[in-house]
Amino acid sequence: MQLINDPSLFKGQPHVRGFMLFEDTDLPEEITSYSHLASQWRKKGFLQFVPKVKEPEQWIAVIGLGKRPDKKSAQNSLCRNMTAEFVRKGTAMQLSSFILDLPEKPDAWVSRAIAEGAVLGNYRFTKYRTTDPSPAAQCERFCLCNGDARAMDHGRLAAEAQVYARNLANEPGNVISPLTMASFAKEIATRHGMEITVFDEHEIQEKGLHALWHVGKGSKTPPRLVHMEYRPKERPLGKIALVGKCVTFDSGGLSLKTSEGIMTMKGDKSGACNLLGIMNILPELNCPYEVHGLFGAVENMPDGNAYRPDDIIKAMNGKTIEIKNTDAEGRVTLADMLAYTSTLKPDGIIDMATLTGAATVALGNYTAALISDWDDLSADILEAAEKAGERFHRFTMDDEKLREQINTPNADVANTGGRGGGAITAGMFLREFVDPQIPWVHMDIASVDYYDKDFDCYAFGASAFSLRTCLEYLMKPVFK
Repeated sequence: MQLINDPSLFKGQPHVRGFMLFEDTDLPEEITSYSHLASQWRKKGFLQFVPKVKEPEQWIAVIGLGKRPDKKSAQNSLCRNMTAEFVRKGTAMQLSSFILDLPEKPDAWVSRAIAEGAVLGNYRFTKYRTTDPSPAAQCERFCLCNGDARAMDHGRLAAEAQVYARNLANEPGNVISPLTMASFAKEIATRHGMEITVFDEHEIQEKGLHALWHVGKGSKTPPRLVHMEYRPKERPLGKIALVGKCVTFDSGGLSLKTSEGIMTMKGDKSGACNLLGIMNILPELNCPYEVHGLFGAVENMPDGNAYRPDDIIKAMNGKTIEIKNTDAEGRVTLADMLAYTSTLKPDGIIDMATLTGAATVALGNYTAALISDWDDLSADILEAAEKAGERFHRFTMDDEKLREQINTPNADVANTGGRGGGAITAGMFLREFVDPQIPWVHMDIASVDYYDKDFDCYAFGASAFSLRTCLEYLMKPVFK
């Protein structure tokens, strides 16, 4: 998609020109002749396309924003989402060139948000459709009138990272395995000149990563550990580690999921897909931090070699885990990944994981859980999430009675603590494997990683939720 800020380049060519309106916005001159249609135009979420009578190959569109939000971040999110709807509906009408006018000249923040919305609204995963009952065009050119060109380019890159992650997460388990995830990481690292380390199943065991190995050994496809290293051209501002959960397909193992629960489990690799999307874009964004991206890739399958309930496993940091449920596998793989990451001594660790159904019960399908006892890092992440337009709710792990739910007389810790407070006890489990001196936040994105319909800037399928938040956090010194 080509992003520009000069509408004169569309002169004489078919296009649609959209006008965003708040409740307090005067009608632009270009649409006053259609004012007899204007009774609902300023209503939040309103979107109407009107053909220009004297120019049959051109359209206008009116985009209602409702009452002007008090917070700038909320206004940016609204503009991002409505831009995505504008592009999505326009491409469904076979339109491919878009112009957008705002009530005021857009600043850098809204320019970036709108660029993100344009790219994300253009997204559909149709790779495996041989026929499409409702084919749509692609947005080839998008103009934000008087937009900030540099900010728009930043927005495009961030959205393209999200598209990369969505495409990868939407791939089915017969296409993506631990081996192919490692190959994608190698391709990114080679293209950008990054260092990369990949451990095979033998090296994983030699390094003492037995928790990771046990989860993956029930599949005929062996596990892999991937460690990518991005370094900026100048002296880094700090060293940040990103860890992504990567279960390429989750059957539940011997604690087999139901036929309904097993659906969409190709998406249990979403954390690592987000990680790869981020690593792929950091060099182009000139990220000022040294960033380490890590994931342990496994397929959780039930065969004669699968790990079992009642098994006791020693993780890399020496702590032992009693397996109560083989479908609580993601935290077991992350136990080793967080222990391994701690040996790198980063200034902070952020993990992204489709971890618990309990997060959905607590928060619904539009808010992710942020679980951490580190106030400063949590505050920074929540600030980044607000700017990125992603909702998180923070939980702390200070309930000593709740912690007792993952006690067991047979090992140091059990891999599940039951239904009550499940998202928090999962965080408490992971905490056992993080160096207590390293600031760490855990993002449980299980409730928001997949949607069964289009809305806002999200398309049907994988969402790549949390990617924009992590990018916002890493790029804070640049995104000004």
